[in-house]
Amino acid sequence: MQSWYTLKKRIHDMNFQSKIKFAFLLISMIPVIVLGSFCFSETRSLLINQSKSDLNAALNQSALTLNSQLEAYNKIVNFLSFNQEIVNAANHTYTSTFEMYDQLVNVIDQNFYTARNLNASIEQLTLYTGTNLHQHGQTVRPISEVHNTTWYPLVMKSTNILWFSDRHNIYSVRRVLNTKIKNPKDNIIYARINSKSLLEPFDSLETQGAELLIIDAAGQAVYSSEPDEVYPNSLYRDPSVDEMHWNGKKYTVLHASIPTSGWEVFLYKPTSLITQSAWRIVSTVLLMIIACIGAVVVAGTLFSRKFISRIEQLRHNMKTVEEGSLEVTVHSDSKDEIGDLIRGFGNMVVKTEDLINKVYREEIARKEYEMKALQAQINPHFLYNSLSLINWRALRIHATDISEMAQLLSTFYRTTLNKGNNMILVSNEILNVQSYMKIQLLMHSNSFDVEYQIDEAILPYHMPNLMLQPLIENAIIHGIENRDEGGKIKLSGKLEDDCIVFQVDDNGIGIEPGQLASLLDSKPTGYGLKNVHDRARLMYGAEYGITIMSEVNQGTHVTLRFPAADE
Repeated sequence: MQSWYTLKKRIHDMNFQSKIKFAFLLISMIPVIVLGSFCFSETRSLLINQSKSDLNAALNQSALTLNSQLEAYNKIVNFLSFNQEIVNAANHTYTSTFEMYDQLVNVIDQNFYTARNLNASIEQLTLYTGTNLHQHGQTVRPISEVHNTTWYPLVMKSTNILWFSDRHNIYSVRRVLNTKIKNPKDNIIYARINSKSLLEPFDSLETQGAELLIIDAAGQAVYSSEPDEVYPNSLYRDPSVDEMHWNGKKYTVLHASIPTSGWEVFLYKPTSLITQSAWRIVSTVLLMIIACIGAVVVAGTLFSRKFISRIEQLRHNMKTVEEGSLEVTVHSDSKDEIGDLIRGFGNMVVKTEDLINKVYREEIARKEYEMKALQAQINPHFLYNSLSLINWRALRIHATDISEMAQLLSTFYRTTLNKGNNMILVSNEILNVQSYMKIQLLMHSNSFDVEYQIDEAILPYHMPNLMLQPLIENAIIHGIENRDEGGKIKLSGKLEDDCIVFQVDDNGIGIEPGQLASLLDSKPTGYGLKNVHDRARLMYGAEYGITIMSEVNQGTHVTLRFPAADE
């Protein structure tokens, strides 16, 4: 469930171009994959079945050839077994060496020689006889030599030709029957066949990677491609088995019978070799499917890119608007929904720019009116004359403290009024603050300390007037006045990244976190911090103005930042 939710969210968060591409590919690739998979599966199955059919036909043909060879050998053995001269020679009891020699040379050797000439693959023909014929090479041997063989009792009980094999030889044996005398001798015709020549029809199958197992009716191996291998019993006990897993591989099993000998031929070949022959055509089908998928991917990418290009342009333009630029760079004369969206965005930006300009100008004008109204409340000439008179009379009575207060007030109001100008030199603003600070020190009986740290590099620049005095006033009234003793205010100013940065630090009682968060957002009750902050943002931009950091019972740190300007 969690993985499905994650996948759903990931798809939901994909960009619009990827969603269009994904939808296009999904819709296009479903029939391609379904039809391609069907064609691939059917073609592969057809080719594999055809390969199996061809292999089975080759096996049956090889088995038929082997069966024909065995029938030819059987005819030779039958010819010898039913040859009346050989039957008589094998059942006669000899009393004369000459007679015995005559039968060996003129009857047995002559017929066996003729039989071997008929088929050169017969490596040995032997008459195992129970008569008193002497041993004659490999042609005539006493039957006592085979009494202990495994096939002897089987042959003596049968009237048919039986085929056997040992580890290296394949041979057929048949009992020589004589129904013309009462007590015939036990005689057997033995024919050993060249196994390589006999099994030559299967060579082509083995060269193609197939392996053979030929077993007789008793389940004994007549021939095996791997003589030392132990085969699973299921291979030859159940001829209907067509597949098996053996030695970590999957094998295809084919079966054929040899009726003449009663043998069963099992061909087992790794299925991978059978399917390998079909892979050329199957790989072609697979490549065609991949090519179709690739074409769909390319077409989907080009389509989505073409479709989304105008939306990307609109998004880029929106981003520049978010960063402060109100210039519309994207246009469209299309009548579709995206064209309507682009034109609507352009109209909205134009109206927004007009509204911002209107509000901005009105706010600046309002602030200027407030400043001028504040300045107009004071009659400069009357004020300066009054302060000059106070200073003159204080000097006459040697009241130096009153004289100093009058001079400070004169300097303070002269720099505050600034001849009606809103911009003032930084040096004069510093002078205004210093005058104000000295007045406050006199009023507070020098109960706190003042420190200035002003970089002279900022003095020639201009700034809005009456920006620092509210910061100092706030530090005194809301900070150090509430301390019992040891108050301190520090004013510093420096040039930093083409900006003028003023900092006012006090070690007063600090500001509560809840109050600090809304100090610059709440409606001001006087000409204080928020007023200074709003003036700076309106004149220079939202990234300028005041930042405040404070810790209860530790003090407050107020920073004013605005661009350095020559005028």
